[in-house]
Amino acid sequence: MKIRPLAFDSLGVRSQSTFIQTRDLNIHIDPAVALAPRRFGLPPHRIEVERLYELASIVEEHLRDSDVVIITHYHYDHHDPGRIIPVENYKGKIVILKNPLEKINVSQKIRASRFIKRISSYAQKVEIADSKKYVFGETKIYFSEPVPHGIDDKLGYVVEVLIDDGEESVLYTSDVEGPVLKEQTSFILKHRPDLLIVDGPLTYMLGYRFSVKDLNVSIKYLKNIIDVMTGKVVILDHHVLRDRDYKEKLSEVYSYAKARKVSVLSAAEFLGKQVDVLEVKRRELYEKEYAPGKILFRNNA
Repeated sequence: MKIRPLAFDSLGVRSQSTFIQTRDLNIHIDPAVALAPRRFGLPPHRIEVERLYELASIVEEHLRDSDVVIITHYHYDHHDPGRIIPVENYKGKIVILKNPLEKINVSQKIRASRFIKRISSYAQKVEIADSKKYVFGETKIYFSEPVPHGIDDKLGYVVEVLIDDGEESVLYTSDVEGPVLKEQTSFILKHRPDLLIVDGPLTYMLGYRFSVKDLNVSIKYLKNIIDVMTGKVVILDHHVLRDRDYKEKLSEVYSYAKARKVSVLSAAEFLGKQVDVLEVKRRELYEKEYAPGKILFRNNA
């Protein structure tokens, strides 16, 4: 199995786009990229927009090469209804997506409907992910039941994904913001993956949308997961990387993993690259050059 993170926060955009190759097929999870519309009271900088399109082209290239496309939920950093990445790239794909009608909030239900309409004339087949198992040769894809996007369901639900090719397994949590709930963690503990891709706790909103109690629970669950990991790699990225001090706030997790010889890496570090979270540098970027970037959407979705 080959695992390639394509676009992640540590690479400069909001995304968890991941490409996985097994002996049977190519799988693309959440082929989308986005930017924070406002951070520190500022819109995206020119450099952020340039990075957005740079990584979007990589995501698009791998989307074209995929056989199966998985959509874990309908936020724009996880699905793109043709705003930046043309829907024509779904031609001939088997698309397995979060149920658009059940365990879903109103905004995501509307987005799901638009997305499915736009890809339906291109996709070979559209299937429901929630709680299902799909088999392609020796490759098995397991989906969790819908779990809350964070500490509650205000932002809707996501599905977690396990891909097992018979020799190696990778588990992708999508947006669990931790994990911070038992139901988010149980799917991971059950499958004990060789490699885990997890979005991490929402520490950059500590005291606002995320409490110290939530953080402590997330740390406890991450340590529980490290204890049962079959493999030795955790890719910890996405929400947690939006905090400049994330390693300090999760120092207990890093030291716990190190003692058990488990590597906790950002997607950039996994790829052998420097961490470059442009969003947290937005003030500095504007201090060097006042240059708001303009994102040109293909449609108004």
